[in-house]
Amino acid sequence: MEEGDSQRDLIAPTFLRALKRAIPQRHELRIYLARDMWSSLKRFGSEQIQNVELGSIAGVEDAVINGYIDDRNRGVVAALCQALEARTFFEIGTNRGRTAWTVAHNNPDCEVYTLDLPGREAIADVELGLNASDRDFFVGEWDRGEAYQGTPEAARITTLAGDSANFDFSPYAGQMDVVFVDGAHSYEYVANDTRKALDLLSPTGTIIWDDYPAIPGVYRYLNETSFDRPLRHIYETRLVVYSRRELVADCGRGSRARLFAA
Repeated sequence: MEEGDSQRDLIAPTFLRALKRAIPQRHELRIYLARDMWSSLKRFGSEQIQNVELGSIAGVEDAVINGYIDDRNRGVVAALCQALEARTFFEIGTNRGRTAWTVAHNNPDCEVYTLDLPGREAIADVELGLNASDRDFFVGEWDRGEAYQGTPEAARITTLAGDSANFDFSPYAGQMDVVFVDGAHSYEYVANDTRKALDLLSPTGTIIWDDYPAIPGVYRYLNETSFDRPLRHIYETRLVVYSRRELVADCGRGSRARLFAA
């Protein structure tokens, strides 16, 4: 190995520089390094959820996805829909509608349904508890669904209004190939939305949860609840997947796992 090509040679100078910059850049240290280390500890401390590489899911790693670059997770969701040949997709938690649009844009045969509260004022009447980060989404301009409004994909996106705790999901029961759980993130709502998602699934359907392992309600619920099929977290994403199909194959890439925080 050529001099300078060894990771070992970088250990001492890197630690010294990090210590030197820790005090003047402590805000950055807390926000990024500490957060990522904590996320990694939670991920590897989970006995319930297996960590898998994107490449272990056939048809996903090399998918070509067009869409927004602000969040690669929604591209992975769209790629999963492609790999699963999803014809129906139900999203709990519309927000700006970028995920709904990305899924519809990259899956032209897929019908998309997306549910959110009818307006900012509805937050005062929700049935279950919310956490602080949930309430942050209701500050500022109400922009639910703005990403797909007026686009060709809008014809295949059905916008639904209501609180997932008391919304009538029965017209869609047993019909959804993919359900994306990304609504309120309190433990109560994650539990509620997961139960509803299971009812929505087709016989070969798949549930995808966002914001794992960062949000405590998501992490706790998924680690404390028993499922009849494995739960899998995809490395370098915030996504956990449950599927009634076998998604993960042994691609012989385990040694290449890049242990970056999601």
